[in-house]
This record gives sequence, structure tokens and C-alpha cells, in this order.
Amino acid sequence: MPKPYKQYLEAFQVCGKQLQSCLDQLGDCSYAWLKKEPRNPSFADLIFRVGNRVYAVLIVRVEHATGQRGKTTHLQISVPTPERDLFLSECERYNLTPLFFPMWMNSMAPLSMGWNLLVPESGAFLDPAVEKDLPHPVPMGAWELCNFRISIVLRHLHEQHLQILSWQDIPDIYPHILFRAADNAICWVIVIAADASEKLPDAASINSKLPDSPDEVRGYVARVDLQGTQRSSFPARGDSFLTNFKGLEAL
Repeated sequence: MPKPYKQYLEAFQVCGKQLQSCLDQLGDCSYAWLKKEPRNPSFADLIFRVGNRVYAVLIVRVEHATGQRGKTTHLQISVPTPERDLFLSECERYNLTPLFFPMWMNSMAPLSMGWNLLVPESGAFLDPAVEKDLPHPVPMGAWELCNFRISIVLRHLHEQHLQILSWQDIPDIYPHILFRAADNAICWVIVIAADASEKLPDAASINSKLPDSPDEVRGYVARVDLQGTQRSSFPARGDSFLTNFKGLEAL
């Protein structure tokens, strides 16, 4: 990931714009953005779905490359080992396809035209438009389910005309959402499955980890149930869902 943050935002915008131009050319193949804005914490820069495959993208720095455009014969990229290891392990954990998006950081130019996506293990270019799709149904992974449930809660908060301060979608990192209540108080939300049985951290332990957190920060849990409307007996990629969310519960 390029540093400093201003440079990263520029790289992020270039990457997102180039990938969007490729997604726009997919024709009848369905796609969806699952992550298209910078968030912290996060293990990937952008995440999108094409058909039943979900691709996680990490922007990496090109140090040296030789060969014709699109036919690189030698490529040297720079990505910190901890960042690379976290990216690959989380993609495996959540059943996502990991891909690098290489950029010349001095010029903010992608290495190649088109998708410009590299397979980390082989360094080969990958084209999601011609990649063979996975047969339906493919179960949604824990990250996808968490991301979808959070979108339901965010929509609810927007409908209540409440200010979203920040949010992140790592399943087991809390809280997921910070928002400002109608009385101007700062509040946080943990988003889980309606039938989740795991023990949740208490409000005091979460407040202690928030930077400059006042004692009066209020904590809530949002339980969101998802029921597929198609033939799958489980939440599957590309399916439509019936959702059941009854509001925030105070902790």
C-alpha cells in the first residue's frame, strides 16, 4: 500500500476507476462492488464480485518491470510482508480470490491497461471477464455476510437521519459502526447474525479501546437475519434475500 495517506487515496481512486471501466464492459455477467471506499481496519483495498467469484484487491508498488505492456517478463513489486501475509490469510479465511493491482507510485500509473490484476502466487495476469465462473450456489463467507448485514443497519440509520461517523466490516473486530444519535451522543454498534450464540464483549471493554472515548458512549447490538428467496438453503452469492432486523438493542 502506498504511503502517505494522500498518495494512497490517489492510488485508490485510480485503481477503482480502472476496475469500474472493466466491470462496465462485462455485458450480461452480473457484478457487484462489496468494498469500494477506504476503510480502517481492512485487509484489502477493494473487493468486488463477478458472477459467483469474489475478488479482493490489494494495491502494490511496482519497483521494476521489463517486457511489453500486458506481457511483462520480469516484475518486481513491493508490499510489506505483514500486509501481504494478512491479505492472503484473510482471503483464504473468507473464501475470496486475492489479487494484486500493481502501480508505479511515482507517476500513479497502473502497470498495464485493462484489469491490471496479478495472481500473487504466480505473478500472472488474471482477467475476471474470462475466468470460469463457479457453479451456483456458492455459500457467502463470513466477511460477505457481515458486510451485507452491516449494509442493512447502515440503511436503517440513514433512514433515521442519523450521522454515520465511521464503519468497518471485519466480523470479529468490534465495534462495526460509530454514529451520532439524535441527542448528539456518540454511539457504537456491533452487527451479528440473529441466531448468533457467541459471547459479546461488554460495553466498557469496547469503550476502553476507542480513541478519546467519553464514558457516556452508548453501545448497541444489531441482530440481522437473512433468508434466501431462491433454491439455496443458505445465503449464497448472487441470491436475493428476505431480511429481518428489528432495530438496535442497548448493551
